Formats: sequence, structure tokens, C-alpha cells
Amino acid sequence: MELTEIGALQIAKRVDAILHVPGNYRGGNLEMTIVIDTSLSREEFQDAVAAVVKTLKRSNEIFRNVRLNLVFWGQEMTAKVVPMAMLMTGGAFQEYCACPLKKSYEELFAYLKKFHARSKVVLVFTDGKSEVSDVQAAKDALSPFLKSKLLLISDCVMGGTEFMLHTCKANISENGIPG
Repeated sequence: MELTEIGALQIAKRVDAILHVPGNYRGGNLEMTIVIDTSLSREEFQDAVAAVVKTLKRSNEIFRNVRLNLVFWGQEMTAKVVPMAMLMTGGAFQEYCACPLKKSYEELFAYLKKFHARSKVVLVFTDGKSEVSDVQAAKDALSPFLKSKLLLISDCVMGGTEFMLHTCKANISENGIPG
């Protein structure tokens, strides 16, 4: 996953837009979640994560004091709280082990809704090859708030609302019925 400075800046601008959604962030310490898809090798995501975190810290004072949840999305989900500086240096990924396998987005979204609902921003670094097998479960997990806090980062950047609309459109074209 190659991420240029301009790409990192665009992500920072989208994160800023997420924070300004009415009712999302009201000041104080920010809580956010970064999800790493274990289908990616460490080399594929580490520089991209560092670039995004560095850009966020430079672009807004809000990111000076953040409670950052780091989630590894693999066969099972593991989470830990880490300082943002450890993401920039790579120290948070010392125990990381790539584990490529087929995953579904609805399981990730349900996990995030259940355990990381307090996060005001959720960044998911993924290879983009995971699928949605149950469109309704994905929509239920994204609603009412997760869709407005979520950014999926792979070769392209897609917000949660865009993902939901894209998934529904694909479901209608495949099945001929609304999802």
C-alpha cells in the first residue's frame, strides 16, 4: 500500500471532516481506532500508517493527546491501546504477524460497533479483498453512527457511508432486489 504525502494529507482532511460531523466530537481527549488487516504484510502498511499519523499530528492540535486503540483484524480480533508515537516509529508492530485469510467486513463492523463505539474516528488499513457476505448485517453494524466515523484505506480511500451505498448498489445489481 503506497501512500504519498498528498494521499496522507487527503486522509487527514477526511478525518477532520469526520470530526466535524454534528454530534461526533465535542472537545476534550479524542479516542480513535486504527484497524490493521492481517492480510497485509508489515512492509505494506507500516509506512502508510506512519505517514497518516504524522500528518494528523501536524495538521491538528486535537491529535496531541489521543487514546488510540490498535486493532489487528485477523482470524480473531486483538486490540491494545498504544501511543501515536509508537505507530510512527513502528514499535507498535513488533509482535505483528501477517495472517492472510478470507474475512468479511460485517464481522469487523459488528466488532467495532460493539467494542469501539466511543471512538470518534476509525481508520481501517486493508488490502481491499475482504467481502460482504451478509449485506443486511453490514448495514446494521454501520448504522446509526459507525458509517460516519469510518474510513477504509487500501488502494483507494472510502468512507463508511460510501461503502454502505456501494455495497447496497452491488447487491441490487447482483440480485435485482434492494438490500
